Amino acid sequence: MPRRQAITLLSSLLLLGLTSCGLRVSQCQQLIDTLSEGQAFSLEYEQDIEASLARFSSAQNLPELKAAAADHMSIFQKASARSSQLAQDIAALELEDEQLQEYQTQYTAVITQQSAALTTAKDATQLLAEVESEEAFREDFGRFQAQTDSAYSALQSIDAEESQLIDGINAYCESPAQ
Repeated sequence: MPRRQAITLLSSLLLLGLTSCGLRVSQCQQLIDTLSEGQAFSLEYEQDIEASLARFSSAQNLPELKAAAADHMSIFQKASARSSQLAQDIAALELEDEQLQEYQTQYTAVITQQSAALTTAKDATQLLAEVESEEAFREDFGRFQAQTDSAYSALQSIDAEESQLIDGINAYCESPAQ
């Protein structure tokens, strides 16, 4: 191969490598920026839940319990809607990198599961928000507790899976492009 063609080929390969590297970096940044929005909301959600649980534990009578349950339900509803929106935002990213597409698909599935678990928790809390008497509260409390325990268990599993995905995404995005 003549020297001029070799240099042209090498230049083309280098340009292609730099372009694909830049594309990967750009796509990593898109995905990470979108995920960061979800992480910021997660911190807000955790603070809201802690405050709501404190109101629950300090409730002295049925009206206060119902108000605390309604507040708790509202937090779950907001978190479920935000998770659903995040799943849509992630799915809407136009990623060309195959590994990032796989992470995108997996993360969208995890966030969709998270939204469903939060909806289950909201529905369980609604049982308490709508009770009309202390007797009905006692009757519904067992169902509430079983449903929220199930949702909480699902959320713990989902959080572990999400953490693994984030670690994988970070490792992939920090590694040099192939």
